[in-house]
Order: sequence, then structure tokens, then C-alpha cells
Amino acid sequence: MKKQLFLMGGFVLTTLFGAQPARAAIDTAELYTTASIFNLILLLCAIVCLIWSLKIMSLVRGGVLSRTWQMFGLGFGFLMLAQLLILGGRVNAFQLPGFVTTAFYVMMAITWLVGLYQTRKILG
Repeated sequence: MKKQLFLMGGFVLTTLFGAQPARAAIDTAELYTTASIFNLILLLCAIVCLIWSLKIMSLVRGGVLSRTWQMFGLGFGFLMLAQLLILGGRVNAFQLPGFVTTAFYVMMAITWLVGLYQTRKILG
């Protein structure tokens, strides 16, 4: 599982480094659309949840549930990166293919499912 996540992350990072600048002025008017406001709210929620998961990880460090909270924190990090990429694309800061954000969503879902599975295995 670690190898698959590492390969997917490497693939997405190489795609990110190949991103081309949009060559156009940054359009901040796109930030005030309903979809962009929803993405901003999701970004803020992801940041808050990432901070909370880091606090919980510091409380359970070295414990049995430490690995599950690492997975949850990693998932929130992937969600945060996906939202940043979507917002960057909306304001024409850079151009990325659509599969990059989808890959971040898939990695987020995988890490959350692994975290849930480990929690169920430990507590169940």
C-alpha cells in the first residue's frame, strides 16, 4: 500500500512540476462565484481538520491509534492540495490537466479508508 501511494504521489508531483503558467492575468473575479466560494470553504475546513488531526497525533504519538491519525492527516493534506489546485486553476494562476485534482481526491479517499480500516481493526 505504501508503494502504491508513493508511486501515485510521485506521478502527481511530476505532473505538477510540468504545469505551465497560464500566461494571462490572474482573474480574481472568479473567486466570487458560488463554486469558488464552496471550494474556499472546503479549503478552510481541510486546514482546520488537518490542524486538529496534527494535535490528536501529538496526543496519541507512539500509541496504537497513531498510524490511523497519520492516515487521516495525510488525507486532509491531499484534500487541501486538491482545493488549492482547483482555486489556482480558476484564477488562471496555472494550467493543470483535470486528472491531477482527481488523483488527489482518490489518494484522499484511499488514505481515509485505510485509516478507517485500521481504526475498526484496532477498536473492533
